Amino acid sequence: MYYDTAITSFSVGTLKRHVTTASGEDSIVKTDCSGYNFYIDQLTHEIYNTDSLPYGIDASMAVVSISSKNSGTIVLKNINSDTLTYYSSTDSLDFSVPRELRVYNANGDYAAYTVNVNVHQEEADSFMWSRKADNQVLASLEGMKAVCNAGKIYVFGTDGNALKIYMTSMTDGNSWQEISNSANLPAEAYNHVMAHDGTIYILNQGTILTSTDAQNWTELAKTNLTQLLGYSSSTMYGMNGNAIMSSTDNGVSWSEDLLDTDASYLPTSNISFMARTDESVDNADRLVLVGNRIANNETTAVVWGKLAEYSSSADSDPWMYYPPVKDITYKLPTATKLVALNYYNGIIAFDGKQFYYSEDNGITWPIESDRTIYIPDTFSANTTNFAFVKDDNNYLWMIMGASGQVWRGRHCELGWKTYQTSFK
Repeated sequence: MYYDTAITSFSVGTLKRHVTTASGEDSIVKTDCSGYNFYIDQLTHEIYNTDSLPYGIDASMAVVSISSKNSGTIVLKNINSDTLTYYSSTDSLDFSVPRELRVYNANGDYAAYTVNVNVHQEEADSFMWSRKADNQVLASLEGMKAVCNAGKIYVFGTDGNALKIYMTSMTDGNSWQEISNSANLPAEAYNHVMAHDGTIYILNQGTILTSTDAQNWTELAKTNLTQLLGYSSSTMYGMNGNAIMSSTDNGVSWSEDLLDTDASYLPTSNISFMARTDESVDNADRLVLVGNRIANNETTAVVWGKLAEYSSSADSDPWMYYPPVKDITYKLPTATKLVALNYYNGIIAFDGKQFYYSEDNGITWPIESDRTIYIPDTFSANTTNFAFVKDDNNYLWMIMGASGQVWRGRHCELGWKTYQTSFK
């Protein structure tokens, strides 16, 4: 009920912002915040900005502009009492905490709104690492691969003799539970595991097995695959050694994809597969394949790409080989072990000691960029034995052999809350 009146608009103006200068000194600058939209939910009577004001903004002395329906009288409830103060467009008001606004009609009836002026509490491009408890069981593994599935991080590895499987909640990372190898999978099976949409897939001598918990396995199909790659939005991908294979029935049957270059240029080890929606093409994914190829002492990683279009009228594009370009400065080097995955709007690669980030689908890989991730000071590098995975909350996990270190981190912006902006 609005009692013939309601808050119809809310905005802020120029606010003070605390910043740190290049010399490291604290300073206060004025920042125009009038371009930040505030949304009004007339059902829940909430007012808020979905795009938070910049880090360092002082919302305790805000000059705001508020309008009401039918010229209703606007008042602001005191933070610590029931005292009401008439709103004035020239007053500096404290919106550093949620505040109650009221709008009264001519009969004295009112509607109350809760106002949240959201301000970033951290810089968008800052990256925060959290070190979990070192784990000696993980440290003892001689090889490992991690996947995220249904809110859990699974590490598949070998102790040199048998397959080992460990699991932790993606909100934990300190305690790990061992999962029995009930399917008697061989030690090398850890290299052939992937996860998608609540299901873990593992390849054992051409046979694909599936599980939801890494303990109870069901045979899916017998294939000629030698490697599982991953999923696009509608297709599963794998390799059979000299070809890229695809399946549109969740791994039951497979067909060979077209290549624009000889198959001898396909990667043979440390293969990572990435798929993301291509916003520039309707109903399509951009696919990237990254890995190493043992040939002619190559020093640059192998990259292939494909535009996968799913509309009925679309042509079937081949996989394209991206040959190393001599004049390109930022190349992805070969590594003893290399893992790449989607992160932000690009691809991040990790070799156990250094990160590389590509924003052009794998063509260039600068170390320094807007998405730079710095290695923690106490990090123990290992270029031969580690696991690298992203969880469902956009956290990156580094799980290191030998030291047993477990690290979790993300850019702060990826953890920011999203708000409703459409009201019907």
